[in-house]
Amino acid sequence: MLRYANAGHPKPLHCKPRQFASFAPRERLRKRQPALGLFEDALYETFNGKARAGRSGAPFTDGLYEVHNAANELYTQALLIEGVQRRAQLGAGKLFDDLLEEIRAFSGETGFFR
Repeated sequence: MLRYANAGHPKPLHCKPRQFASFAPRERLRKRQPALGLFEDALYETFNGKARAGRSGAPFTDGLYEVHNAANELYTQALLIEGVQRRAQLGAGKLFDDLLEEIRAFSGETGFFR
């Protein structure tokens, strides 16, 4: 069983072997939820799902795709999804290592800042 809540971050990616990745369905999340710790009495919607062999999920921060290169071009959410789609056949560890390398190469730097 997989249970998660989203506290202000982008919706997680769901990855299936040899298939493209997508964000969690928008209709499941009624409204964007506040970042964790901003409001003392914030409530967060919780989602449940079945964990299945060969599938993975990837929660991440928007800092992963809001990276600029030297020409001030943005590595967008769409580029992130394309990068995951190209690597869908890889295991989760290799997929994420390769994806981080792609983003670092795009930025021309070793970190995620600008």
